[in-house]
Amino acid sequence: MLIYLWSRRNPYVRMNFFGLLNFQAPFLPWVLMGFSSLLGNSIIVDLLGIAVGHIYFILEDVFPNQHGGIRILKTPSILKAIFDTSDEDPNNNPLPEEWPGGFAWLEDQRLEG
Repeated sequence: MLIYLWSRRNPYVRMNFFGLLNFQAPFLPWVLMGFSSLLGNSIIVDLLGIAVGHIYFILEDVFPNQHGGIRILKTPSILKAIFDTSDEDPNNNPLPEEWPGGFAWLEDQRLEG
């Protein structure tokens, strides 16, 4: 499912499978399913992952962007209340790389030696 979703969100990425097969990212789940069948494994799990990934992709990325489309899959409010941090949270200290203007390169960064 995750491979299908990544491949649909990155359609122009060129892939190479063992140096033998060149293809674009949307074909990656199918190539992996073919390789799995060559190894003698059942393709049921691969087909289920592709089906679930396709349903999620349509509901999350395609349908909300259509005219009159709505977002059906929403995060439950209880999960947002538990895990979201507000911008006013005094304990929310962003990393230096995320500060406005980037990292302060010249602040107290002397080489000792």
